[in-house]
Amino acid sequence: MRPPGSLRARIALCCVAAIAVALAGMGVAAYAVVAHELGSSLDLGLRREATRIDRTVATDADVATASGPCRYLTAPSCVQVVAADGRIESEHDPNQPLPVDARTRAVAAGTAAAFFSDVELDGYRLRMYTAPLRSGAAVQVAQRADPVDTSLRRVGYVLLAAAAGGTVLAVAAGFAVARRAVAPVTTLTAAAERVADTRDPRHPIAVTGPAELRSLASSFNTMLDQLDQALTAERESRAAQHRLIADASHELRTPLTALRTNIDLLHRASSSGSAQLAETATVLRNQSDELSGLVTDLIDLARADDPSAAPELFEDVRLDLLVLDCRRTAQRHWPAITFESDVEPTTVHGAPARLVRAVTNLLDNAAKFSPAQGVVHLRLRDGELTVRDHGPGIAPEDLPHVFDRFYRSATARARPGHGLGLAIVAQVARSHGATVTAGPAPGGGAEFRLVFPRRA
Repeated sequence: MRPPGSLRARIALCCVAAIAVALAGMGVAAYAVVAHELGSSLDLGLRREATRIDRTVATDADVATASGPCRYLTAPSCVQVVAADGRIESEHDPNQPLPVDARTRAVAAGTAAAFFSDVELDGYRLRMYTAPLRSGAAVQVAQRADPVDTSLRRVGYVLLAAAAGGTVLAVAAGFAVARRAVAPVTTLTAAAERVADTRDPRHPIAVTGPAELRSLASSFNTMLDQLDQALTAERESRAAQHRLIADASHELRTPLTALRTNIDLLHRASSSGSAQLAETATVLRNQSDELSGLVTDLIDLARADDPSAAPELFEDVRLDLLVLDCRRTAQRHWPAITFESDVEPTTVHGAPARLVRAVTNLLDNAAKFSPAQGVVHLRLRDGELTVRDHGPGIAPEDLPHVFDRFYRSATARARPGHGLGLAIVAQVARSHGATVTAGPAPGGGAEFRLVFPRRA
């Protein structure tokens, strides 16, 4: 037989079965106790009667014959004296004597102890007690046992009725307990269905009920919270991708238009002098370099945001040596700017190529906003890299957006660039567990701080 499919029905069935088994056990135990007590009471009465006869038979010989027929329920205990040879010495009904066997004769002879036995006389069950009376004789005291049987039947009927009534109550209680027990599960089911229908996991479950169900509800809330965070991150990632595509399309449109224009000029100037051709070629080269840089930055950002991309290999990197190499490279690209460095030996765990890109972008940004013959200061102490320039600084309204992709302040729009350099710096910092901040420098200019976590 297959169990019911509903959890509520299973719990109710288990409750009913448990209560029914408990009631059956209690009924059997009660019946056994009552049967034992009634039997013990009957045996005690027979033993007392035999004791009374044994004590008074010496003074009153007729005490062993003062009994009525055993077939009458209202008669007292019927008594019979038996000699060692099996002869009945007391008055008795010749047609209905109490049975005498070898064990009875042994008790009369003094070779066996007193005993109880169940006999049948004239169709009635009797309980009989056989005990030694005097030397060479035994007394048999018997009494009808069917009143005990009748009482036991009545007790059995009462217990069965009580068990049936208890089972009916157990069914009602079982379903009530099951309904209450599965209420949190029903709530969880409704919550799961609501999330499936609305695709919105921002509906926590009330944590109530027993400890196990509270733990289940808490785990479900944790799962919903993680799911909400994952969906939010996915939505933000998709939105960032859409913005990246839109901004990249906008940024690419300008250099591509300029390239087409200069190519047309180059075509028209093919018949002109070499000086105009050289100038146009230089402009084309600069624009192609800018376009290549933009594409490279876009590829770097897209690769870092791609969860399926192969992770970069991290290793121990001497950050001070890396910073000095980047300083020398920046000095060649910006010969009119002086780069001063103050670094101490520092080791970090990271991807060298990505760190080079971040430091280079910080130096290029500082040099781009520095005045002619300006100075850019680099300082590396206690895992913190500081890059400071003496340019116009950062306006307060631009400060929250300096690390946004394609964001360019009013002062930056007249300068070369496409607004991705600092966004790449922020991305590299996040991937290395570092933090990057920007702010005004004392005495004017801007100051960028790249702080790496301390190594254990």
